[in-house]
Amino acid sequence: MGATLQVQPASAPAFEVPIGNTATIGRTRENTVCLHFSPQVSRQHAVIRCHNGWQFQLIDLGSRNGTYVNDRRVIMPMTLENAARIRIADNVIVFSEDAAAGEPGSEHNEATMVGSMAGSIPEARPVALLVCDVRGFSTMSEKVASGDLAQFIGAWFREAGNLVHGSAGTIDKFIGDAMLAYWGAEQQGPTDCGAALATAQQLQALAGARRWPNGDPFRIAIALHYGRVTCSNVGLAAARDATIIGDAVNTVFRLESLSKEPNQQTILSHPFAEHLPAGTALQDFGERELKGKKQRVRVHGFAG
Repeated sequence: MGATLQVQPASAPAFEVPIGNTATIGRTRENTVCLHFSPQVSRQHAVIRCHNGWQFQLIDLGSRNGTYVNDRRVIMPMTLENAARIRIADNVIVFSEDAAAGEPGSEHNEATMVGSMAGSIPEARPVALLVCDVRGFSTMSEKVASGDLAQFIGAWFREAGNLVHGSAGTIDKFIGDAMLAYWGAEQQGPTDCGAALATAQQLQALAGARRWPNGDPFRIAIALHYGRVTCSNVGLAAARDATIIGDAVNTVFRLESLSKEPNQQTILSHPFAEHLPAGTALQDFGERELKGKKQRVRVHGFAG
């Protein structure tokens, strides 16, 4: 599935940019939409991602002057409707879905759910999965001004994403204040799971060094799982990836919601733990029930 951005700058000629699964917007020329003529635009201002094969979301990346959709400031990832009017500084960008795009269940969408690149072949393979969720966002939204909150959470998305990409991982989607990423491009098994675990530890360290704008501690929860997913472009650059689907994706999200019970900031499934290097110190919390799943899952965490 694709879409078109009709860019209407205040101080430059209008132009159009066709986009696929991912498009970045910013002042520097490496962005899909380059607004170099507008000094109020941040270097990395916003990103648009097709997060489930047929819906596009816009995410502000901690920009100073904000991103607005239909005159509403973007704080969390916002789903774009056809003809949505995006405003960045004094630039207006109109989002238009391709006419061939389908709704869930349509013939067109059945193809895009597992791959949106021409000539791509769906592939089922095991990957290491990570879900990272921000704790206390709803409470904080009542305490912090929306502009400060948008800049803070957008900066978190940007820095967390940089950590994932720096470890050869791929961000699949953002859902609310949660992020789903996976590793499975070149290697399999211990290498992928080791990279995912290292990224989880880096994310926890990054979160521990941050505080909400009002001074309260910033906390995240992370779940790690290893399982098979279906995707036509596993491991390709984030600008061309396809959404991953499968029971393993559901499992890792359910695991994250379980993390409060054993009081763990990072929780691992047994299939993930089995693929870590020998000697990795873990605490076994036994089998747990996951909402919506019949089969119990054995989970692990870190002592202390």
